[in-house]
Amino acid sequence: WVSASIDSDDYFELMMRNAWHITGGQGWSENTANLRVLVTHGDGSTEVVEIKNDLGLHLDDNQEIVRRLTQQGVRDIRRVDLYGEA
Repeated sequence: WVSASIDSDDYFELMMRNAWHITGGQGWSENTANLRVLVTHGDGSTEVVEIKNDLGLHLDDNQEIVRRLTQQGVRDIRRVDLYGEA
C-alpha cells in the first residue's frame, strides 16, 4: 500500500509533481525537479525561470534551452546560465 507510507497530501503532491515533472504547486508542494535557469534580459535584469518542459533536455544545448524558454513566453533573452555558472 503506497498510501500508508505517505505522511500527508502535500508530500504526495510533491512526489507526483517531481516524478512526472509536473510544474506548479504552492509552498511545500511546489515542483522542485524541473530545471531552473538564470535568464539575463537585454536590459540587464535577471530572473530565475523554470523550464516547464525539461524532459530530454541536454544541459549543454543552450540553443534548445533558449528555444524552450521562448516557447514558454520568456522574451528578450540575452543570456542563460545554469545554477552556479553566473
